[in-house]
Amino acid sequence: MDRFDMLTRFVETARLGSFSAAAALLGVPKSSISQAVTKLEKQLGTRLFNRSTRSVSLTSDGETFLPQSIAILSEWDALQSQFSSSADSISGELRIDMPSRFATNILLPILGEFISAYPNIKLRVSSVDRKVDIIKEGFDCVIRVGALTDSSLVARRLLTYPIYNCVSPEYATKWGIPQSLDDLANHKVIDYSHTLSHKAPVFEYMKNGELRTVEMQSLLSVNSTQAYFAACSNGLGIAQIPSVGVEVELKEGKLIRVLPEYEAQPMPVNLLFPSRRQMPLRLKVFSEWLVNKMRENKKPC
Repeated sequence: MDRFDMLTRFVETARLGSFSAAAALLGVPKSSISQAVTKLEKQLGTRLFNRSTRSVSLTSDGETFLPQSIAILSEWDALQSQFSSSADSISGELRIDMPSRFATNILLPILGEFISAYPNIKLRVSSVDRKVDIIKEGFDCVIRVGALTDSSLVARRLLTYPIYNCVSPEYATKWGIPQSLDDLANHKVIDYSHTLSHKAPVFEYMKNGELRTVEMQSLLSVNSTQAYFAACSNGLGIAQIPSVGVEVELKEGKLIRVLPEYEAQPMPVNLLFPSRRQMPLRLKVFSEWLVNKMRENKKPC
């Protein structure tokens, strides 16, 4: 067993929190996983995992060693891929995280084209609407909506969503449709917050190039895009939703657009990945494919 095999077994065990799960994923005996980790620990002179009968967890040294191991494996994978660039020869696993409604409305309807073009790339798509640690959790890339906060990642702009103010017909019947910013004093907004914070909920809008806010009453705070959309659809308040998520519902009359002259700042969508000297070829071809598909389809921008 070479060092790259040992690192691979260590990384998958760390990701899955189990020797058995790592063995099943890699298609090897459980004993080979534990032997590889034990051998690696002896070479390093430190314990990488805390072990129990049901699971394993990283020690502090293991936490330090994990991102470096992922980086080494990525560099090796990228180096190998330079010498085999035909579509059929590009292989391996590509782990991607993205918001659930981007997956549902944008990526999944077109993903079959990529799979047909690159049949040996195995895709693992996460869409759990939480901020993942791209390095520690072993993602190759993530798709993020909104302002960028991590300057250590390379960003490629995919598109920009206009933001629509929406209510359901049920809400409009009960509360009416606001005709001005002053009317918002008599309305409810659905508060969207990843952390379910106690900040006062606000209605956002742009004026003369500046983002402005109006404090509003709210009966509900949610932390997922699916829940946000469902809350709006069920008449629980005004929601400020990216256009791509509501186009069909607006056409069918299931949602109503309100105050179109007072809409929030358009929301950028970026593909993010770690900065590397050598990008794995499977990530490179996916990145190029997705950027080109967004341009071809001319999604909201």
